[in-house]
Amino acid sequence: MKLRKILSLLLVLVLAFSIAGCKDKAVDTSKKAGEEAGEDKGGKTDLSDLKGTTIKVYTHGGNRVLGEEKKDADGNTYRDVENTAFLKYLAERFTEETGIKVELNVVTNEDELRPFFQVEDDSVDVYTCPNWSLAEWAKYAEPYCTVEEGKELYGDYAAAMPNDGTYIYSIMPGKAYNQAVVYNEEVIKAAGYDEIPGTLEEFNAMCEAIKANGATPISMHRVENWPLATVQDFAGYVAGNANVFTECLKTENPFSEDAPFGKTIKMYTEWKAKGFFEPEQYTDFGVAMDSVAYGRAAMMLFGSWVVPQIQGRVPDGKDPAIIKFAPAPDFGAGRYVLAAPADNWAICKFSKNKEAARAFIEYIAEDAQFIADSGFIANKKGVTPVVPELYSIINEMVDAGKCKVLFSPATDDNTLANQEILEEAGLYADYKYVGLLFDSLDVTKPDDWSAYEAQVKVQNETYARYKKELGLEWK
Repeated sequence: MKLRKILSLLLVLVLAFSIAGCKDKAVDTSKKAGEEAGEDKGGKTDLSDLKGTTIKVYTHGGNRVLGEEKKDADGNTYRDVENTAFLKYLAERFTEETGIKVELNVVTNEDELRPFFQVEDDSVDVYTCPNWSLAEWAKYAEPYCTVEEGKELYGDYAAAMPNDGTYIYSIMPGKAYNQAVVYNEEVIKAAGYDEIPGTLEEFNAMCEAIKANGATPISMHRVENWPLATVQDFAGYVAGNANVFTECLKTENPFSEDAPFGKTIKMYTEWKAKGFFEPEQYTDFGVAMDSVAYGRAAMMLFGSWVVPQIQGRVPDGKDPAIIKFAPAPDFGAGRYVLAAPADNWAICKFSKNKEAARAFIEYIAEDAQFIADSGFIANKKGVTPVVPELYSIINEMVDAGKCKVLFSPATDDNTLANQEILEEAGLYADYKYVGLLFDSLDVTKPDDWSAYEAQVKVQNETYARYKKELGLEWK
């Protein structure tokens, strides 16, 4: 399993307005989404004129269409359509209630859709793949609503949705807490802990106790670099600032330990020196998740998407609820959790069924149970959310003020400039800027940091050189 962009993590918003301008593709901001879909004077949406319309929906969330992959008693893999094909059943309800037919199509990533968009093919009406550049969002997606309209319905989460400062291009009707501690409750209890400690000092002590008990404290999977991507978000917890990665652009020495980003990479590498990660590389990420499910490891520092996958791997006779999700410790700036809009839905700019497409997305936004079944929390104003069990610990702590929310920042010019510098420096692909530092430490002599410091020097100098050559500065 390979996930190159964890990502990402986006989410929020849904106040739509009508978008006219068929020939010139101009945006008519005088109408709202409900009016475009035929809202009557009583405030209810009349979709009768759209009966018989067929919309084609392309989604990268194949598990919600085909069902989650599971294994039967004989070890054979099957798709659990009955219990987990949530989008399939939502589409059927939508069709039954509105008369608008929905054709669901599963794609792996953006590359499968890009050819349709490049020739302005009108066969795509709705799509979900999240990893577009802002330029591609503006080029291929119909503006869904303005940022201000989004904030009316989704609060601060709207600003983190794909937007150009004026329009939101992909509405994200859920919210998620991401990049935290996924742990096996039985393992930490065996080490004398009932919950994830609140400070770094206590967290390190718990890891030592787990290690002394014969279990691996933190399961990672270092065959590839992408599991180290969490460093990028954990740096926000270290600094109390979600924009830490982009703010590398403010300095010439982002990888030094006195800079927030470099400090976080150093912390991870110190955990490596202490033996908190697996002593031998796992063959793949599935094995890494199995280690937590079976209690051979205590936890993973990862996103919420990992939780149900590990729960599904818990051996027979064990309650999947032993796998829990809690905030990271306070690393010195407070205790935080990354919050982001989730589950993006966009209307293709070239669709001929934009009204029906919008009606379908709004239907999703108001189905709190579907959003919860998908692993998120409904976030549209006026919709009573259903909180998935996996978020219960974090949600309670946030509500009680014991953990603060950091909003996932939207991509802007500074983000793109920082990425361009790293790309030119040969450090951006596969999170090499983290992996090269993390792997430079020789665990056979963990007290010798000379190779690490030499790598820090090289990366800082390379970053500064390309920053100067490209003429990029913080805006």
